Amino acid sequence: MASSGALSSEHAHAIASGAETLPLRVDRASQTALALAQHLQAHPAVAAVHYAMLPSHPQHARASKLFKAGTWLMAFELRDTSQLNTVLNKLQLAVKATGLGDTRTLVIPVAPTIFWEAGPEVRARMRIADGLIRVSVGLEDLADLIADFDQALG
Repeated sequence: MASSGALSSEHAHAIASGAETLPLRVDRASQTALALAQHLQAHPAVAAVHYAMLPSHPQHARASKLFKAGTWLMAFELRDTSQLNTVLNKLQLAVKATGLGDTRTLVIPVAPTIFWEAGPEVRARMRIADGLIRVSVGLEDLADLIADFDQALG
């Protein structure tokens, strides 16, 4: 039996509902990402925060012009790269996963996963630090996320 190219009514409804709420979710996640980036920027265990909506980011002016609501995607570097797995394993709200734009906050260590096969020399040229963590901010409460990252960073 050949499969049909049509969606079931349940799947079509889920897609339509998701599309209707997308602007709200992007606004919320982007506001949370900015606040989390600002918080992490001041944390003693964090060496750098890479978030285009921070005034310190080299592409801040361009990002502010292009991204009406901001963005939910950010990254930060640990001062002590030997603590990478410890920090990730202590996170309780953030999910260790490769996705982007989820309703949940997702984290992934960049060097030992996405860019592992590139090797240390290529990563160094690309300025991908061994302690770099990519964060796709979700819809959790900001205070809960900050508390989770703070306890994980110790």
